[in-house]
Amino acid sequence: MSFRLPVSAEDWCAVPKLPPFDYSQCKDKVSINKLPLYGGLTNSLKIMLLGAVLSFEEDRCFVVDESTSALPKRESPEDSFNTSFYNRYFSPVGLPSHTLASTNLTVQTRGWEETWGNWSHNRRIKSQLNTIDSLGLKSIDGHSLKRYVMKRLWRPLPWLRKSACAKLENQLGRHAQRRGRTSEDEFIAFSVRRGDKASENFTFASLDQYIIAAEKAAVTHFHGGRNETDIYSNPKKMPTIFVATDDCTVMGDFRSRRPHWNFVSECDDNTNHQSNNGFRINDMKRWDSEATDAHFRKFMVELIAMASAKYFIGVLYTNVTWWVLFMRSQDPSTFKILTTPGTKNREGIDYW
Repeated sequence: MSFRLPVSAEDWCAVPKLPPFDYSQCKDKVSINKLPLYGGLTNSLKIMLLGAVLSFEEDRCFVVDESTSALPKRESPEDSFNTSFYNRYFSPVGLPSHTLASTNLTVQTRGWEETWGNWSHNRRIKSQLNTIDSLGLKSIDGHSLKRYVMKRLWRPLPWLRKSACAKLENQLGRHAQRRGRTSEDEFIAFSVRRGDKASENFTFASLDQYIIAAEKAAVTHFHGGRNETDIYSNPKKMPTIFVATDDCTVMGDFRSRRPHWNFVSECDDNTNHQSNNGFRINDMKRWDSEATDAHFRKFMVELIAMASAKYFIGVLYTNVTWWVLFMRSQDPSTFKILTTPGTKNREGIDYW
């Protein structure tokens, strides 16, 4: 039997089961919402998702605004995006951007402060029950609401979805065959974020923290051994680990710490737009279209890997972790956030 991705990958690798939204059907004929993209991709997606939920609750049309976003900004005119950065990789969300220039409606900006910043309602925390009449949703908890809206709103274009899933299946399949596995393989995903997060005064999780957490997960969720000591002495019991990272130098460090473990990463593909210093959003202004496409092809493979892994290990100081939480439908016990200095007393995922 040939290798295939876990069933959990179908949410993002198969043709979407839920229909897209019709963004033109809005009862509010007085106002329109503007949802600005801000920060990196997953921060922008987070604010867009929460802003869309608020707009559906208000039964108000909305437009996604890239005008102040760093994502499409380029120093060289020939590297600029002719149309939309977002629409280059994903199906359009909201009404066309030119709507704002021609509308007679009152434009209201719904950015970070009114979405994520409003934790008592617009953040849609887990315990909050929501009724969205325009979507036919009654008393749905905040996390289920975000997962539902995400699947109808965030739709990677078919070329990106197919190429990312094929790449992930090929990567994991090659490693599975080396280990004598010819069918579905359950794996652990690490999310290692560095780069410009250092400028935000975060202390990065150590690589040993990831390894210790993975050894525990192998025992509790993969039946890999009696305890962590058993895993250490019998590395073949350790599941495959997919490492999603913006800093490819960590791969050598992981492999030197556990040389008999099976690490898989986009960093092993020399055709990728890689960084040995981590992602810095200010560097994007110097990227040409080829570098931009390579970066987001890599990132899409990583997102799908993190979403479909049986067990996820990540950190609190990146919005990647937030987005992956709502991409995933697995048991919450399979989602591990490492404790790092400066994040110990921050709210947990129930408040995401």
